[in-house]
Amino acid sequence: MDIILPISQSITDEQLKKLKEYFKEMPIEVMLFGLKFAKNRWSAKDAGVLKVGRKSIVKKEIHLVTAEQAQWRLKNWKMMIANYRRRGYSYPTIFRIKKLLILISKKKSR
Repeated sequence: MDIILPISQSITDEQLKKLKEYFKEMPIEVMLFGLKFAKNRWSAKDAGVLKVGRKSIVKKEIHLVTAEQAQWRLKNWKMMIANYRRRGYSYPTIFRIKKLLILISKKKSR
């Protein structure tokens, strides 16, 4: 079976080769699921509502934190958890932040 797809931009030979490979090897359901995910992500990016990834959140929270600040945050951890949850952070993300704060507080206080 042949499929004809209109494409809005020019495509390289390498990209065409990859597409043919995907169509040959992958089930249609998997490709449709992947395309739906990619379309939703593209739409969210265009709308400006794409959520920041976990690594970016963790880096943002520990960027330029001094040992004293890390120690204070750890001493007041329950308040920090409430603050992070209010911002919509998941518990695994909060745990990663805490783990790095512990490293910062130990590393620079010696």
